Amino acid sequence: MREIEVKARLKDMTLVIDRLTGAEVTVSDPVTQRDQVFGLIGQDGSGDNQHPWLRLRTETKNNTTIHIFTLKKSVTSQLDSIEHETIVDDPAELVQIIAQLGFEAYSDLTKTRRKAKIGSIELCLDTVEGLGNFIEAEQLTDDTADYDTISQGLWRLLEKYGVSRVDEVTDGYDTLERRQRGLE
Repeated sequence: MREIEVKARLKDMTLVIDRLTGAEVTVSDPVTQRDQVFGLIGQDGSGDNQHPWLRLRTETKNNTTIHIFTLKKSVTSQLDSIEHETIVDDPAELVQIIAQLGFEAYSDLTKTRRKAKIGSIELCLDTVEGLGNFIEAEQLTDDTADYDTISQGLWRLLEKYGVSRVDEVTDGYDTLERRQRGLE
């Protein structure tokens, strides 16, 4: 499945949540997600990198933890990816398999996520440790969808709730975190 998303830094997450709930959009309770991202040895996370990336997400909600393994491969940018994912029972063993496949740890970050759904668009309201508050608008599409058409529609939706394109972020959290540490 292809996922196209747009992302913006939020100056006031509470205001955006209030606007969503005021429009009768349900915003979920917070979920904690730890994302361990792995890349091929020596690969950086630049926007034109179309190599596969692997993510092990540990998600805790209501004292229940699940582990989700995702393969991501960029189509036009970091925020436009073909994704395949599955639940895993043994995350430690999966990390060993990932290493044997020639991947190395790229980033490890934790965020608190709240979600909302408007039609076929999912909104993710994220507080990322060390990076701040963000909103993502994501749409699942077929592999041949036009990125520009989808992303423009996502921005129109975000702007209805006071999110400005001036605050657009075009990198994934993993790349932002590494850049902050001086590694990108």
